[in-house]
Amino acid sequence: MRKIDVNQLEEGMILGAPIVDSEGVVELLSRGTKLTKRHIALITQMGPMDIFILEHEDEAFEEIEMNVEDLAQKAKADGKAFDLEKLMKDLDEIDQHIYEPAQRSLVNANMEVNILTGEFDLPIDVRHEKTIEDNKKIFTQIQEDGVLDLNRIRKNVEKTLPDMVRNNDVLRRLNQLKNSDDYTFEHSMRVSILATMIGKWLGYSQEELVELGEAGLLFDIGKLNIPDFILKKPTQVDLEEYELIKKHAQFGYSILLKTKGVSSNIKYAALHHHERMDGSGYPLRLRENQIHDYAKIIMVCDVFDAMITDKPYKKGISPILAADYLSWSSGKLFDSKVCYIFIKKLSEYYLGKKVKLSNGQEGTIVFIDGNYPTRPLVRVGNDFINLIKDRSINVEILE
Repeated sequence: MRKIDVNQLEEGMILGAPIVDSEGVVELLSRGTKLTKRHIALITQMGPMDIFILEHEDEAFEEIEMNVEDLAQKAKADGKAFDLEKLMKDLDEIDQHIYEPAQRSLVNANMEVNILTGEFDLPIDVRHEKTIEDNKKIFTQIQEDGVLDLNRIRKNVEKTLPDMVRNNDVLRRLNQLKNSDDYTFEHSMRVSILATMIGKWLGYSQEELVELGEAGLLFDIGKLNIPDFILKKPTQVDLEEYELIKKHAQFGYSILLKTKGVSSNIKYAALHHHERMDGSGYPLRLRENQIHDYAKIIMVCDVFDAMITDKPYKKGISPILAADYLSWSSGKLFDSKVCYIFIKKLSEYYLGKKVKLSNGQEGTIVFIDGNYPTRPLVRVGNDFINLIKDRSINVEILE
């Protein structure tokens, strides 16, 4: 296995280590992936990073061993606070868990859409400012004393639910949330909104939508057990640090397991949200119907938001490119039913949007082909560019 730069990527290369988002949490391409033009376009838009590839197809994968004592030494050398004793205790606790199969299957979901309406059309962050601030206080409380007030979370979800699902314009809803210096909290809020919107489109009852909204807020709670010097690292995490980050799904399950009143659906949403349909995910390497359906929804929302969100040191990629990634990963990494309904609804609001093409031209989306919702027809002056025919061009929404 050797390390290369983004500009050295070539079709046919095989990843020796996964490609993850800038937070080092969301795995976008797993090790063993044979790179295509689409993969390379995605990686290139993500910016500079270390990439590990196999020297030849038969090369064995290098197993990365996580040594927490080494991490502690690294933290000490960098002058970072690190509670080694607590981390060892947390790791020991999740090693003792017995993970039972999930009891809920997406194949039973009713596709008839239930419409919920909210009052007025105020942005979410204006109408529910106090509720959002209260959710942030709950997250702070968990971090400070390990106590999760589930009743407050539930009441807050019930308050915001009608407005969270009222408008189907996905990007507008996400843009209504203020940027926060707490990425974990902000990301969880955005995932909660996306998940409840998808749940509505899949025909979930109001009770299920409340539970799904709670799951969206709490799915990443295990990140609170990952040392800040790793989780908030301003540069790409190394492979050993990534092995520790991957434990956050189990940490989250463990926290929720000890919290009174948390349903098994919410626990499994946290535990399974990094699993993938083909078994390439983590931590349990589950496949298809072994994965809880809340997690199948949340994993799509998690990846989409992580890809499009700007970070202090890195700009997010185009929502259309992120949706394109979901499209060509549908059925392999992500549930095809969830991807279909999400991309379909998302693309309905592309029409008329001003865009910038990767070749530098600017134009307007004038037509969406339902069979290729992420490859629109763009008008540039008096010319029309069909992105279905020209897949070398990517598109970024300007408004």
